[in-house]
Amino acid sequence: MHTTSPSPGASGTLAGAADGAHLAVDKVAEKVAPALERAASAAHRTIDRAAEAVAPAAAWASEGSQQLVARSNALAETCGNQVRARPFVALAAAAGIGYLVGKLAR
Repeated sequence: MHTTSPSPGASGTLAGAADGAHLAVDKVAEKVAPALERAASAAHRTIDRAAEAVAPAAAWASEGSQQLVARSNALAETCGNQVRARPFVALAAAAGIGYLVGKLAR
């Protein structure tokens, strides 16, 4: 088998082409880097605006859930006081409600 080695002129041309390719990549990188930075900056600003817009809603939801828990606890306390004050009335009411639910469920 006979192989040929590249001539000195061919390797010089190959090196020149590689250098040209490196220069082209460097130029593209220089042009793309500012655009990427602008895009990243715009994305960060958008995320910050979204977070600022959502923060009041999150605070409102948290406050609303705390109020709901407080009202639920107050209602449970009131019901417990009524049952302790009138246990027979509470028992009769529970039996009556159970009877009605049983009739409606049939």
